[in-house]
Order: sequence, then structure tokens, then C-alpha cells
Amino acid sequence: MPGCADATHLGGLCRKHYAEHEHQAERRRAANAALHAGTIDDRVPDVPALREEFNRLLEWWRRACQVVQTKRGTEFMPADEAEYALDWCIALAAEIIDAERAARAGAESPDSLESTRAWVWDRFRNLEAGLRSNGTVRTAR
Repeated sequence: MPGCADATHLGGLCRKHYAEHEHQAERRRAANAALHAGTIDDRVPDVPALREEFNRLLEWWRRACQVVQTKRGTEFMPADEAEYALDWCIALAAEIIDAERAARAGAESPDSLESTRAWVWDRFRNLEAGLRSNGTVRTAR
């Protein structure tokens, strides 16, 4: 990492930063798998609020996947936003997975869940309102 003075371990990163990189990659893999399977660790979420939110997220995931695969946008999922929407879904799914796993272990949800949740749902609300995901007016092409 820029500014890190520790010796290089793997992939141009020190041991600490390599471990962080691998942890984030594993979270992304788990989120992607959960979104494709519709389950977290082969189960639906136990926490009702997380289950409901995860199911809502699955709807957006399917919309974005369909648009990416067909290259045809829809009213609520424009083609130029679909690739980004996949990343938003993965980011929120990773947080939901962390929260669900914490709940199963009797621990607190991660602090990052709320900020990621707000960021992702705000983007999807903007799309539903006919705006660009960042809230600006969508221009006709």
C-alpha cells in the first residue's frame, strides 16, 4: 500500500495489507455466492429484518444481472447503471452477511452496515424515481 514501510509479502503488499486484501476478497466472494444462491451460508437469514432486506436486494440483483446479460436497460435499471448496481448489491450483501453471521454468533452487527445500507438504498430510490443513481436528472439520449 502507498505509504506502508513494511516488507513486501505477496502481491506487492505487506503481510497486514495482504491479509486485509484477502479478507475483502473473501467478503466479496461470499456476497456474490449469496446473491446467486439466495441464501447466506446455505440458509435464509435468521434475523427477520435482514431476511426482508436481503430479499429486496435480491430483486435489484436480478434486475441488474438481466440488464447486464441482455444489454437492454429497463425503466428502473438503465443499462449504463447496471454494472454499478451489481457492485452496490455486492457491497450491501457483504454487510448483510456480516450482520447475519454476527447475529448467529450472538454478537453486534458491524457499524458499517448502516452507512452502506443508506448509500445503496439511496441509489436504488433514485433509479426508481427516474433519476440517475446519484440523484441527478437523467437526460434523454
